[in-house]
Amino acid sequence: MKYKFLFIAILIFQIINIQAQNSIESKTIDSKVLNEKREIKVLLPKDYSKENKYPVVYITDANYNFEIASNYLTQLIKFNSIPKSILVGIPQKNRGNELDIFWSENGINFKNFIFNEVIPFINSKYETSDFNAIIGHSDGAEYNHLLMMEKDSPFRGFINVSENLYNDVSSNISTYFKNYKKDKLYYFIANAEYDTQDRIDAGKKIEELFINSKNEKIKFLKKTYNADHQNVLSKSLLDGILFVFQDYRNNLNYQNFKDFVDNYHNNINESYGFKPELNENDIDYFFGKILDDKDVKMYEFLINYTSDKGIFYSNTLDRANQYFYMEEYLKTVEFWNKTVNEFKDISPRVFYFNFTKAIDAYLQLNNPKGAIEFLEKCKNRLPEHKLSFNYFIAKTALENKVRTRIGKKYLKYCEENFIENRYFKKEDLIKLKEK
Repeated sequence: MKYKFLFIAILIFQIINIQAQNSIESKTIDSKVLNEKREIKVLLPKDYSKENKYPVVYITDANYNFEIASNYLTQLIKFNSIPKSILVGIPQKNRGNELDIFWSENGINFKNFIFNEVIPFINSKYETSDFNAIIGHSDGAEYNHLLMMEKDSPFRGFINVSENLYNDVSSNISTYFKNYKKDKLYYFIANAEYDTQDRIDAGKKIEELFINSKNEKIKFLKKTYNADHQNVLSKSLLDGILFVFQDYRNNLNYQNFKDFVDNYHNNINESYGFKPELNENDIDYFFGKILDDKDVKMYEFLINYTSDKGIFYSNTLDRANQYFYMEEYLKTVEFWNKTVNEFKDISPRVFYFNFTKAIDAYLQLNNPKGAIEFLEKCKNRLPEHKLSFNYFIAKTALENKVRTRIGKKYLKYCEENFIENRYFKKEDLIKLKEK
């Protein structure tokens, strides 16, 4: 039992810690539309700054859905899976009247409250990017697609959990899908396997309408979860948020690193209304792909670009190894010699663990004498590894029948001074003696 209480304590601490790291504010709007004062919740990302622009995610039923949305959003932002965004919670007083799926006076009034008062209030108080998404569950999901079809709708992202067409506006949605021509729109539906059949069918119907529309301006996804009507929100919300922000750091959208550099900033600005800063993590995918493709030209473009922008610095040893991986042996030996000559920001341990790549590159270039000269410089640079360097001088000389006198001399040195090391054993010296 004590372990159960410990687990609960840890969980509470984590939630409190998340809230402490972020600024959650309660704001009052004196609504002329609703003729009363209404409270909304606002979660700002950590390190919120007036110098930046932020997408905004709204969620209805904030009385009980705000906490889970804030936890998901916080963690995704923390690991840079989505852009830093503002979360706005809109609580309901009379849910049936306000999230009015039949679009009577109450529903339209609440829509006007959101469109004409909540969103302008957020835009006036915070630095927003003009990209707005909205999360709705159950009637909130059905209310969302009514908001979507309004001509002045400010939303381009919809996370609709447990949709319905109780008010069957299928033909309206079909027309909307076919005629939509504005900026890219993101529409996510979550179905629950153990929900009522009408909700399951509604999700399938809306998916069918989208497929028939063939509208490339709309990104659409319906997913079904092993869940019931209540817990489908917790199981699907992570996927929904990631779907809405799918173009953020999506490197698969770009043919190569240059395409990424030329277009990513503008594409994100068009999709989400801000220009992101690049960091080392943003280009890891391209870096690995460039090396695997042995694309030397693109590699050098990446190195020059990231160096000029101060994103990261590759030392000469890193570059020597990277050229070796791409089988660019002339460049490999060029940068190994820069490394041993300059030895700037170089770890002696890393150097010692990798220098044999330089020997391999010289031999690929049919230049064993160059390898021997390189190894002599290594010996001067790291005299504590003289034994290993002398071994490779002897090995290179005797196996390639160049400078054999030096080779025999260093072979004798290795025999007389042998100690256990990472590169050779006594048996290797015996084999070399036979050359």
